[in-house]
Amino acid sequence: MVTEFQRITRLIPLDGRPHRKDIEPTYYGDPVGHWEGDTLIIDTRNFKRWSLDDYYYQNPKEYRMHTEAFRTIERLRRVDANTISYEFTVEDPNIFTAPWTEQFEMRLNPEWEKVGLYEFVCEENNRCPGGKCNK
Repeated sequence: MVTEFQRITRLIPLDGRPHRKDIEPTYYGDPVGHWEGDTLIIDTRNFKRWSLDDYYYQNPKEYRMHTEAFRTIERLRRVDANTISYEFTVEDPNIFTAPWTEQFEMRLNPEWEKVGLYEFVCEENNRCPGGKCNK
């Protein structure tokens, strides 16, 4: 899976393997995927802890963004030929009182096919500033 944002690449095994053990955590975690009917489920764990929490700089022992229990579950399902339903759930029982979920749809923009993925760093060449896509 390649995203336009900084060309981030995620390799998501779909062959039934378990999460890897004793590996270095990464910012995008260790994903494994499987199909449930027409829905791709991606379970990701083993995220590297980020130091983006302002409180971290006051007291690094009181890090609040996530713990080693942090996990995401993504569900991707094709709605029609041009639309994918995307849902993600965030779990971290050491930080949050309950899991929480967000859902949205991703739509094909055929007019973007001509130029492909932009070289995208920060806000340069952002096609969807503030979540509003330019057409």
